[in-house]
Amino acid sequence: MNDYLIIPKILSGELLDFIGIHAYNIARIDSKAGIEDSNAPFTLGFYADFIMENLSDFLLPKIESATGLKLLPTYTFFRVYKAGDILEKHRDRPSCEISISLCLRKKGNIWPIYINNTAIMLEEGDALIYKGCEVEHWREPYTEGTKLAQAFLHYVDANGPYTEWKNDKYPNKYFAQDK
Repeated sequence: MNDYLIIPKILSGELLDFIGIHAYNIARIDSKAGIEDSNAPFTLGFYADFIMENLSDFLLPKIESATGLKLLPTYTFFRVYKAGDILEKHRDRPSCEISISLCLRKKGNIWPIYINNTAIMLEEGDALIYKGCEVEHWREPYTEGTKLAQAFLHYVDANGPYTEWKNDKYPNKYFAQDK
């Protein structure tokens, strides 16, 4: 796999609608469960949401097929961005060796994510697969919309240097598959 690839419409239809509505509702109803991180200041993120964990397992065969790698799930995260939000330029931690950014739902125009100075445009249901630890990625201020739900699914190469990060180093992660 090169630095990144795109899988158009990895999700569609009612499943995409269900997961996008779920993300919007969790962000609206259960904001106390959200956490802030320095990469997206003032934007709550939600770690290890049960539906996103199931989505990670559900999409794993498609991600393995696209990358040509045997992968181990590490963790999931989602955010619902709002107008004015940014994603700082960064590289990810070792549990994000292979990262997926999946556009779940948006109100407004496409908000590009940048990978090594290339603007990537994702429609609802499109997945961007990239080497999170290796490539810089970011988003400029969100000015063309009001709300965007984005899921992040993370994996490590089963034959790579970060296998200890399987399940994000939580040996009893209750919803993780044993692979």
